[in-house]
This record gives sequence, C-alpha cells and structure tokens, in this order.
Amino acid sequence: DLMLDCGLIPFRQHFPERFIECGIAEQDMLSMASGLALRGMLPVVHSFACFLSTRPNEHFYNNATEKTKIIYVGSLAGLLPSGPGHSHQSVRDISILSSVPDLVLIEPCTEAEVEMALDYSVNATTSSIYLRLVSLPYDVPFQLPAGYQLEYGKGVTLTDGDDAVMFSYGPVMLTQAVKAAELLKKEHGLGLRVINLPWLNQVDADWLRSSVEGIKHIFTLDDHFVKGGQGEMLACKLAEMGDINGYRLWRFGIHKIPACGLNDEVLNEHGLDSISVSKSIHALMSVNSNKNLN
Repeated sequence: DLMLDCGLIPFRQHFPERFIECGIAEQDMLSMASGLALRGMLPVVHSFACFLSTRPNEHFYNNATEKTKIIYVGSLAGLLPSGPGHSHQSVRDISILSSVPDLVLIEPCTEAEVEMALDYSVNATTSSIYLRLVSLPYDVPFQLPAGYQLEYGKGVTLTDGDDAVMFSYGPVMLTQAVKAAELLKKEHGLGLRVINLPWLNQVDADWLRSSVEGIKHIFTLDDHFVKGGQGEMLACKLAEMGDINGYRLWRFGIHKIPACGLNDEVLNEHGLDSISVSKSIHALMSVNSNKNLN
C-alpha cells in the first residue's frame, strides 16, 4: 500500500520475485515475515513507522520469541513532516519497541549512515533490527568525519566543545543541535559538543564514559516523546554506571501531542528548533553555573 512513499517501486521492478505487497495488513505482514524467517530467509519489513510500530506490536514480540532475524524499516519517523498530523507523526515508536527482546533500534542521520546501518543490519549482527528513517529531504549542516564507521553502541562527535555535550540522532534533530552549537559559540562563547548516537536503545558504557568525562552539563535531544526516548536510556545508563559524578542532565524532546503545521512552525512550537534549543541550553547552564554539582 505504501510502495511509492517507502521508495520500493524500483526494488519491485528489479527483483519482482523477492517483493511481497501486503497492503494495509501490518499484522499479516509481520506474521508472514516470521514464517519466512523460520524458513531461513531474511525478511525486510517496510512501512510507515507510525503504523509499523503500533498495529502489529504483538507480532514484534511473537517474532522475537522465535529467535529469528528480521529487519524492520520504519519510514516517516519523528516529528517531521508535520503536515499529515499526529496520526502520522511517529514519536512513540522508540518507547514501544525498546522492550522487545534482541531488537536493536538505529536511526541514521545521512545517506552514508543509512548505507552503513543497512550493511550492519544484514551482515554484521544476528539480532533483529528496527531502522528508523526520516522521510523528507533535509539539508544537514554537518558531515560525518572521514573514516567514520558504524560501531555498536557508539557515536561520533560532530562539533567540539568542553562546556557541555548534547546527544542526538537523525537528520532533523542533529541539524538543530549543530546549529544551536554554532549560536552558543557565536553569542555566548560556549562550546557545545554535539554527538551523533544512532543507537536508540543501546550504548557502550566505556564509550559513553569517555564522551562525558569532565563535562558538567549533559543534554539529550529526542525526535520522540521525552518519555521513553534515547535520552531516558542514556540517563539510566549514566546512573547505573555510578562512577560519573558532578554532572546535571536535561532531556529535550516532545512533551505533548505533536502539533500539525509547517515544519519550522512545529519545531518552534515544541521548542526544538535551533534558536529555542540554544536559548534553553544557555538559560539552564546560566542558572546552574554557580551551583556546586559535585
């Protein structure tokens, strides 16, 4: 039913014998994928994230109990595009799927990282994967460092800074974070380290420790409800590690039913555009700069 919107027509043309259209029957699609996986195939299940993560949620768990590998691809994920409205804005899929056993959630931020994530999903793991994809053209103001390779549970620094660190993922929110870092440097002389962490429900503890060492102000930016997002996972991991002290963590993301409108308007409405993010970071750091965080 979503062949055109998911970009699958070229695949159907080149590999018709490997393409199965299931219409709007998402539960049947996942059940069929389970049967194919049990027969030794590797199914790639593709639909809009808002439908894929919710309607057949029971089937995600049932498939996990079979201990087979399936790749799920959720397109149109996140707050944008905001025109279709909240029925199509998938901003709770991370929380819905994070508890599924042996299901790894990844959101790449560029075309190059999409390719890396797909290669990892097919060739480098025995786990099932949920690839969370943004489905709109987006001009990102950053590049992944030369030689960057996707490593399980680890991210990569996009902007340097020693005053604060912000973790985020995907093209939309990383764009806001990088632009916010530029504003903070220009207007206040503050260095915000922006880190791309494409792993939504997994993080390497040693890498996380090295990423925040010596920094007192930690921020997370979710293209998702704050509750159940990547920021919550990172906060829990930092608390569990127990050997990192003297920091304060704030989580940015969506707190209410997502607004419908033009993309820039909706980002601003939720305080997630770069200007709003930079103002919030500066205000929070200013209030806490004179407090003893140790």
